[in-house]
Amino acid sequence: MVAPSPYLTTRMTDPQAISRIRLRMLRYFQVLADELHFGRAAARLNISQPPLSMQIKELEEILEVDLFERSSRRVVLTHAGKVLKTEVDRLLSATEQSLNYVRQIGRSEKQHINIGIIGSAIWGTLLTRLKAFREHNPDVNWTLTELSQQQQIEALRARTIDIAINRNVIPCVAANIRCQLISREAMRLAVHEHDPLARRRRVSLAELAQRPFISLSFSRGDFARQVNDACVEHGFHPLIVQQVFEPQTVLALVSAGNGVALLPETCALIHWPGVTFVTLEETIPADLYALWYDEPLPEVFSRLLTALRG
Repeated sequence: MVAPSPYLTTRMTDPQAISRIRLRMLRYFQVLADELHFGRAAARLNISQPPLSMQIKELEEILEVDLFERSSRRVVLTHAGKVLKTEVDRLLSATEQSLNYVRQIGRSEKQHINIGIIGSAIWGTLLTRLKAFREHNPDVNWTLTELSQQQQIEALRARTIDIAINRNVIPCVAANIRCQLISREAMRLAVHEHDPLARRRRVSLAELAQRPFISLSFSRGDFARQVNDACVEHGFHPLIVQQVFEPQTVLALVSAGNGVALLPETCALIHWPGVTFVTLEETIPADLYALWYDEPLPEVFSRLLTALRG
């Protein structure tokens, strides 16, 4: 942890000086410290350069310290500026999280729930259970937002979503995040309808060693990597020729004859033309989980989690 700079602490003991510093001023400083260019910072803030320069100058006058070294060629942070940047990042992040938490409380009072979801979770029991929850709770509304696994964790911490829906979550997925099982699923093989494997009742993973694979993106979470690891455990590295974000895109590429894919079994409910799903001899889990931030939940959220368990 960076120790507070003596250049910053002396003046900041003056309450009148503190009262003159506004969040907007700190935000302007933060963006300029990121960009180190007045023109780019002003454009990012959607203001002109003069008010930006005035805010930075006023902040420096309040603190009685230079935060930037300016020349005709460059803008750089001073030592005091670097210390302030660290503190401002922490302060504004905490402020945003606190305000989002208040918004979350407001939403719960209005009986509204924001749910983050991965695309493949739509096909299966989830919507059926959400529908049943709404029938028993007609005063409660919910909205779905498609997010990757990492985006879900960030959104839960920022309180911009209330509950997340994901697959194959390790119970200790992240600090302060809790989870519960919604449903058990397994992976199935998606192949072109004219592929010889489409006529089989079961296929082993080893038979796919030389096949081109269409994979969900590794950058969207751990699920695609878990599928890759299952193949490695059975003796081969999958020949991945495409990585995409959504299962519908995977199925479109399979139907065009670009490769085979391993997808959660409920994706077969999409009924994509030209694609056949075949059972695997090996069991690769694709279990569905609900996640939420570990804090006392409003009663309406607890009712939803109970409904999702089925």
